[in-house]
Amino acid sequence: MKKHYDAARVKREVPLEPIPAEVRAQYLRPGELLAIQEQFPVAYQPLGTLEWHGRHNPLGVDSLKAERLCLEAARRTGGVVMPAIHFAADAHWDAGFGIGYGMDATAGYALPGSFYSIDTKLFAALLENACRNYLSRGFRLVVLISGHNPSIQQNVIDEVCYRLGREDGMEPVVFSMDYTLMEPDDPLRASDHAAAIETSMMLHLHGDRVNMATNDGHEREHLGVGGERPYSAATAAEGELRLQRQVDGLVRFAGGRYARMLSFDDSYEG
Repeated sequence: MKKHYDAARVKREVPLEPIPAEVRAQYLRPGELLAIQEQFPVAYQPLGTLEWHGRHNPLGVDSLKAERLCLEAARRTGGVVMPAIHFAADAHWDAGFGIGYGMDATAGYALPGSFYSIDTKLFAALLENACRNYLSRGFRLVVLISGHNPSIQQNVIDEVCYRLGREDGMEPVVFSMDYTLMEPDDPLRASDHAAAIETSMMLHLHGDRVNMATNDGHEREHLGVGGERPYSAATAAEGELRLQRQVDGLVRFAGGRYARMLSFDDSYEG
């Protein structure tokens, strides 16, 4: 059999269906997927973690942020949202208790619920293979969006995007942190770890899963939490505003990168 994706044969044997309201890959039928790809062949890949985000937040904060951001953008632009990847890159560092991994370093011990650790090279290989899968079966652009924001995450994924770049200079895989999708001069363009910013996002997205009272009476109230403003300053209204601005930014980012690819290919072929 042929090793490459035979789009012509697929088209003959898998009839297109009407484009659905659903954008999540795992819920789409093949004919719906093909119809979406024909209109806007872009795969959104949310990246996050299962990780301690204070006593008061759910473990999936990073993934939940990235997934909802991708869903809202795809509903406006078209495209397909892949299931979130919960492994991520993080750094070992010393916050005064000896060297620890990620936010464990701020606690002085391994915090419960942090299940995202993976060898950095393996993480990069996972992302690269996922993107190659998407690009080999009908997608022309992959947009990676991370709700997990340490600099090492940025560095690893930037390298993945570079390795997947085409010889002609075009980039079929692009990446952004969630918060950097906001305009550069936006005063809300910032992130934290389980403090006012991320807790605001959770109050908006999944308020029933936030419980501030879990910190009451503890000497280390802010255990494994980091940010300029305390989690107690969080509001659902702030979380909603942040999400709206990030979605607007992702719509611009994905639409602009896809338009650039079309223009580049047209000029290259011409």
